[in-house]
Amino acid sequence: MSLIVVESGAADELHPADGWGDVPAADRPLWSRYLADHLPWFPGVSAMARLVPGVTNGGTRAPQLWKDTARSLHAAGFTPADYYLLAELLGSRIDALDVTRHAPLFELWPTDGDRRPRTFRLNARRWTPWLEAVRAGESPRRALERILFAQGPQSV
Repeated sequence: MSLIVVESGAADELHPADGWGDVPAADRPLWSRYLADHLPWFPGVSAMARLVPGVTNGGTRAPQLWKDTARSLHAAGFTPADYYLLAELLGSRIDALDVTRHAPLFELWPTDGDRRPRTFRLNARRWTPWLEAVRAGESPRRALERILFAQGPQSV
């Protein structure tokens, strides 16, 4: 088992199956892959260079914070595909977000950082109205616009 040293300097020595909690084993490779595309936390260039080939080929060796993110979203009813769709849509609207108005929707606010890819971590509980609207047949983009702009996060 190889160690992945994360930006904090702490080594993640967990077995690839550890730390996932109730996330179904069949979903873990997709969560890993999709979280690599839409980072809830950037572990640094070196760690990403070691992580990405594994997760893009079906591995589940991911930083614990990614697993925690998947567990939180899974507990709120999200599938990996739901997360990916929402993250893609948010990526197209990220510059329109206002920290004062939209911060409650995120556990980690979307920032560019100094040479880092843009990262953000969703507040799963705050996004369940989006998920419910999409499952009820509303357009994912319209549901996003409603959450972000029509009602604002105060009513989410």
